[in-house]
Amino acid sequence: MYLKSLAVRDLAGTVSAEILDFDRGLNVVVGDNEAGKSTLLAALRAAFFQKHRATGEAAKALAPYGRQVRPEVAVEFELNGTAYSLKKAFLQRPDAELAWAGGRLAGDAVEERLAELFRFSHPGRGESKLGEHQGAFGLLWVEQGRSPHGLDLGVGKDAVTASLEGEVGVILGGERGRALLAASKALQDRFFTNTLRPKSDSPLKIAEDELETLRRDRAEAEDAHRHDEERLEKLARRREILAGYERDDAVAAAERALEVAEERARAVAGRERDLVEAERELALATNRRDTAGERVAQRRRLAEAADRAADAQTKAATALAEIAADAAGGEAGIERLEAARAEALQALAAAERDDERAVAATERRRLADEIARVEGRVCEAREVEMALAALRAEAAAQPFDPKALKTLEALEADRRAASAAVAATAPTIRFEPEGGASVTDDAGRTLASGEPLAVASPRRFHLEGFGWIGVDPGPGAAELAGRQRAAEDAMRAGLAKARVASLDEARRLAARAEERRMEAGSLTARLQAILPEGLASAGEALAASRATLEALPAADEGAADADADAKALRARRRAAQERAEEAARLLEAARRAAAALASRRAGLEADARHRAEEADRLRAELGDAEARRAAAALAEDLSATELDRAAKEAVAQTRRAALGGADPDGAARALAGSKRALEELNRTVRALRDEIIALETELGVRGAAQLGETLSRLRDEIEAAEPRVARLTLEAGAAKLLHATLIAAQREAREHWLGPIKAQVAPYLRIIHPESEIELDETTLEIRSLHRRGVEEEFRRLSSGAREQVAVVTRLALANVLKRGGHPAAVILDDALVNTDEVRLGRMHEVLRQAAEGLQIIVLTCRERDFRHLGGRTFRL
Repeated sequence: MYLKSLAVRDLAGTVSAEILDFDRGLNVVVGDNEAGKSTLLAALRAAFFQKHRATGEAAKALAPYGRQVRPEVAVEFELNGTAYSLKKAFLQRPDAELAWAGGRLAGDAVEERLAELFRFSHPGRGESKLGEHQGAFGLLWVEQGRSPHGLDLGVGKDAVTASLEGEVGVILGGERGRALLAASKALQDRFFTNTLRPKSDSPLKIAEDELETLRRDRAEAEDAHRHDEERLEKLARRREILAGYERDDAVAAAERALEVAEERARAVAGRERDLVEAERELALATNRRDTAGERVAQRRRLAEAADRAADAQTKAATALAEIAADAAGGEAGIERLEAARAEALQALAAAERDDERAVAATERRRLADEIARVEGRVCEAREVEMALAALRAEAAAQPFDPKALKTLEALEADRRAASAAVAATAPTIRFEPEGGASVTDDAGRTLASGEPLAVASPRRFHLEGFGWIGVDPGPGAAELAGRQRAAEDAMRAGLAKARVASLDEARRLAARAEERRMEAGSLTARLQAILPEGLASAGEALAASRATLEALPAADEGAADADADAKALRARRRAAQERAEEAARLLEAARRAAAALASRRAGLEADARHRAEEADRLRAELGDAEARRAAAALAEDLSATELDRAAKEAVAQTRRAALGGADPDGAARALAGSKRALEELNRTVRALRDEIIALETELGVRGAAQLGETLSRLRDEIEAAEPRVARLTLEAGAAKLLHATLIAAQREAREHWLGPIKAQVAPYLRIIHPESEIELDETTLEIRSLHRRGVEEEFRRLSSGAREQVAVVTRLALANVLKRGGHPAAVILDDALVNTDEVRLGRMHEVLRQAAEGLQIIVLTCRERDFRHLGGRTFRL
C-alpha cells in the first residue's frame, strides 16, 4: 500500500490541510506544536476505520471545539497496483465514497469494501479500537507518545502470523488441514461475512429480526429500570466496602494502634520526667560545687589582697617623700612666665589693628570689581530679552501652526494623485477643423485648434458645419473627476483654514516660524549662560554687594600700596600671635605642673593613710576568716561537692540517652497519626452506613421489585419466540468456534516462527545497538527483552530512548513481513523518536533510509532540524 495524497477540512483543530504527492519511500511532515500533525494521523484513521455515520465520542472528537461543521477527509492511495480515491464526511450530512478505475461505491458499501481491502473488522457497537478493530495498523501507524510502550499488535498479530506462514511455507495439516479450514470457513460464511459480521440474509439474522420488536419493548423497560439497577449496584458496592471494614475489624485495629501509640507516649513522658528530675538534682549539685569553689577562691583572694596592701603601704610612703622636694621651686618660674606673656599680648594687639585696616581695603576693591561685572551681565541680558520680545511680537503678527503645513501637503498630494488619475484615464480630444471652421463647447467657449482637452465628465461640442458631438468618458472617469473636485475643494478649505493663499506661502511661513523658534532657542540659551540665576536674583545680589561696600570703613590715606603692606602686616601679626601663644603655653604648662605636683602630693598623702588602714583591715579579716574555718577545710569541702556533682551528671547523661532512644518526636507523630486514622475510619464507617440506609429507603419507595416483575414478564414473552433463534445462534456460534479453534491451533503452531522477524530486525538493530538481539513473546509477539553482549535486559526496564528505538526498528521489520505476506504496510511515525539522543538519531536515520527502500515511511515531527538530513521528501504545515 502507498499513500499518494491527503486532504483535511474542518477536522479537529485543523481548518484546512493538504499534502500532495507522497513519495513511495521516505516522507517528512514538519509543523510546529498544534499545527495539526497528529490531526493528519487521526484523519487517516477516521478515513479508513471510522464509519462515516458514527455518532459516538470518537466521531464527535473529529469536530473542532465549539463549532458545528462537517469534518471531511480525502485520501488517494494505491493498493495491489490499483489506485483508489476515498472521501468521507462526518457528523453533518455524513457521506462516504470510494472510487477506482473499475468502479465506485458510496455509503455503507464503502465501509464493507475498506474492511475487505485492509483486512480489519468494524465494531458491532461503539467506537473502533486500535488493538481490536484496526488490523495491523495499530502496529504500523504509531501515535504520538506510544513508541516507547511496545508494538500495539492487538489483532494485527493474526496478519503477522499469516504472513509468517507464507514466509516459512508451513500450513497446519497440509492439504488436509487446508480442506478442513475451508470447510469450517464455509460453515462460518453461512452466517458471517469475512469480517465476522452477521450476514443480512443469514438464517440467524432473519430469525433475529422477528424478535426485534419484542426486544425493543424489553429495552424500553430496561431503560426505565436502569436507574434502579445503578442504585442497587451502588448499594451493593457500599455494603461490600462496609463489610470489608467490618471484616478487617479496621476500627478496632485503629483503636489498638492508638492504644499502642498512647502507651509509647506515656513511656516517653515518664522518661522525660526522670530526665527533668535528674537535671534538677544535677543543677543543685552544681550549685553546691560552685558555692564551695567560690569560698575557696574568696579565701585565696583575701590572702592575696592582704599581701598587696602591705606592699602598697610601703611604696606610698616612699613616693610621698620624693615629691615633697620637687614642689618647692615651681613658684618663681611662674612669675617670670606671666611677665613675658603680658609683653607678647601688647605686641599682638598692635599687629591686629594694622592687619584689619589692610583687609578692609582689599574687600572694598573686590566688591567694586564684582559690582562692575554684574552690572555688565545685567545690561547684556536685558539686550537679549529685548531681542526675544521682538521675536514674540513677530510671531504674534504672523501666526502659523507648522502642523497645518503637513495637513496642506497631504491635501496637495491627494489633489495631485486625483489629477494624475484623471489625466491617466480621461480621454483627450484635439479638434483640428478645416477651412477656418470653429469648435465651441457646451458653455459656448471657442476651443483653440489642436489644443488637447481632457474630458473627465460627459461633454458636448459644436462643430461648425457638422453639428454636435457628445463625449462620455464612462462612469469610472466621472468618479475620478468627482474625486479630483473633492480634493481641490479640500485643498481650498485647508488653505482658508490655515489663512494662507497658497501652499508656497504656507511653506514660507512655516520656515520663518521654524527660524524664529531656533533663534528664540539660541537667545534663551544665551540668556541662561549670561545670567543663569535670572535678572531678579542678579539685581538682588547687586544691591546686597553695594550695601556691603557702603558698610565698610573708609580707606586710610596712603593705603594704595595694599598688597605689599598686607603681606608684611599679616606676617607681623602671625609672628606676634605665635609669641603670645608660646608665652601663654609655657605659662599654662608651668601652672599645670605646679598644680599637678600639689595635687599629686595631696593624693600621695591620702593614699599613704588609706594604704595603712587597708593593710590593717585585711590582716584582721584574714585572721577572723581562718578562725572561723581554715583554708584546708574549704579545699576538702570543694572536693566532696565535685564528686557529688559528677555522680549526678552521670545519672542525667544516662537518662538523656534513654529519652533520645525513645524518639519523643516520633512518638508524638505516631500518636497524632493514630488519632487521625481512628477519626477518619469512624467518619468513613458512619458515612457508609448513612448512605446504605438512604439507598435502601430510596429503593423501597420506588418499588424496584415491581419493575423487576415487569422485566421478568417481558423476558418470558421473548423466551417463547426464541427457540429457533437459540438453535441458529448455537449453530452459528459452533461454526465460528470451529473455525476460530482451527485458526487458533494453526496460530499456536506458528508461534515458533519468530526466526523471520528476528532476521528482519537484525540488520536494523546492528545499526543502533551492535552485538544485540531482541527476544519476542511467543504468545503475543510483543518485545520481551533485549540481549546486548550476552546480557538480557527486560524491555520495560530499558530507558525511554532505548525502548523507543527498539520498538521502531521492530515495527519496521514486521512491516516488511506483512508486506511480503500481501498485507498493506505503509508506516507512519508521529514524533516517534523524541527521546533519542543525537548520536542514535543519526543511526535511526540510517535505519529509516534502509527500510524505505521497500516501504513507504511517513515521519510527522515538530523538530525539522533533527530530520533535515534524512533525505526524505519534506512537507510543511
